[in-house]
Amino acid sequence: MSRMVPLLLSIALSTTAWAASPPPVSATAKAMATAYVDDFKDMVRSTPDANPDEVACIERIPATAVADAMQEVIAQSLSADEQAEMERFYASPEGLRLLAIYRRWGDKRNPASDAELEEVLPIIRSPVQTKLFDATSFQSLGSIQAMNAIAPLLERCSASR
Repeated sequence: MSRMVPLLLSIALSTTAWAASPPPVSATAKAMATAYVDDFKDMVRSTPDANPDEVACIERIPATAVADAMQEVIAQSLSADEQAEMERFYASPEGLRLLAIYRRWGDKRNPASDAELEEVLPIIRSPVQTKLFDATSFQSLGSIQAMNAIAPLLERCSASR
């Protein structure tokens, strides 16, 4: 019996740790995190009086910094069916293509063509996609959660001056 106690304790502790592990980040959360962080970087780059050292530091912030926050926002904002629909889409080549075209929307160096934009506008304007963008954009409550996730990294960038 005395040998069983350490074994049972070990199993109990590992089960608790396993249960506490968050699920893997979804393709949808990764896509929205990438868009959010890229948009944030674009905003910082376009600030006329931005400190070059801070800009360089911010350029190194990975999308993974806000992926968990985006995952939470998506879970709070979309139904299970809507999440499944977006997950199928963003895990597909079509979803990755949409994200790539969307990322080039305002790019002055490599803008999306009119034909590409016409191709993706119906998808972007779909009710579920609109709901997803509304939840994860800079003008949303999701932005607050994402910014909270980035804040410690931004503090390091400010301290690096």
